[in-house]
Amino acid sequence: MHTVSAASDHVHRYAGTPREIGRAAGRSLGLRLEQTIERFMAERPRHARALDLAELRRGALPWLRSLPQRFQDEFEGLAEGAGLPLQRVAEWNYIEVCIDDGCSGFVGRLDGHLWVARNNDGFVPGAEGDVTIREVAGRIPTIAFGMPGDVFYATGVNRERLWLHHQSLPNPDAPRSGRPHLPGWVLLADMLETCASIGDVEARLDEIDRDEGMILFAVDGKREEFAILECSSTRRARRASREPWLAATNHACVLDGVETDEGSCSRQARMEATAAALYARQPGISLPHDFITIIADDGVERRGPRLTTVYSTVACPGSGELWFTFGAFPAASRGDWQPVPWPW
Repeated sequence: MHTVSAASDHVHRYAGTPREIGRAAGRSLGLRLEQTIERFMAERPRHARALDLAELRRGALPWLRSLPQRFQDEFEGLAEGAGLPLQRVAEWNYIEVCIDDGCSGFVGRLDGHLWVARNNDGFVPGAEGDVTIREVAGRIPTIAFGMPGDVFYATGVNRERLWLHHQSLPNPDAPRSGRPHLPGWVLLADMLETCASIGDVEARLDEIDRDEGMILFAVDGKREEFAILECSSTRRARRASREPWLAATNHACVLDGVETDEGSCSRQARMEATAAALYARQPGISLPHDFITIIADDGVERRGPRLTTVYSTVACPGSGELWFTFGAFPAASRGDWQPVPWPW
């Protein structure tokens, strides 16, 4: 295991206004961004909503124009810097509205610090393997994991040592009429740039409805506190734990009215059994190796033809230790695990 260089082709750092950041990202990524978009669009999920090209083209720009101005500005800069039509960049992101993924996460306390591990499961192995350090003027700097050029992402940590990651959850309701609402992964990016604590996150969730259900992991490395929040469009509930750890996949344990998926329950049960065995043999736990073992387990990692674990992360936000997978798939068991230096 070696430390990935800050100069790596897969680690990017940008600072400035949102438009300046987008323009710099587009210029630096160039053809690679265009190729990523082409591949992602070609290999998108094979179901009706994601295959409706007419709706995709019709809805993408109006959707982009409904986003907070900060994100519109970055998209415009990204398209300009890469020399791509804004329509194409909008379609690349809008298609996420049509995709339900399946992910796994685990958080646990060891030696006074919280550690978090997550598998991000997706449809296009190889597309998601980049780290973006983003320092937006007037907002909290962030580290995000995902595709090159991603404006939105499902996993990140900010300079305040607040970690957030998003996992899909069936949604039993819809945003309320007259209330502001955003996709959960858009809201996550906004919260990471504006929130310094779990209390800040919960207050933001109470202000903004979600367009879909989500399970949100929040780990505050400064205070060594964590929460797993089950969210529908209009409601949220925090999971309780009798153990120094919690695991979650893609079903609800405390939020009522949510459909339950047997595969999700099986993956969570496997993580819980592995975690119980791991914590029973303290103090002989090796980090990050043993947390990697939990998410790389045969019964946890996704390895199917439709969904596979496309990237994995293990982190201790309090100490600034970050590990990420680059390369082979499925990511947790076969990827190249590398430490990512804390930049602040």
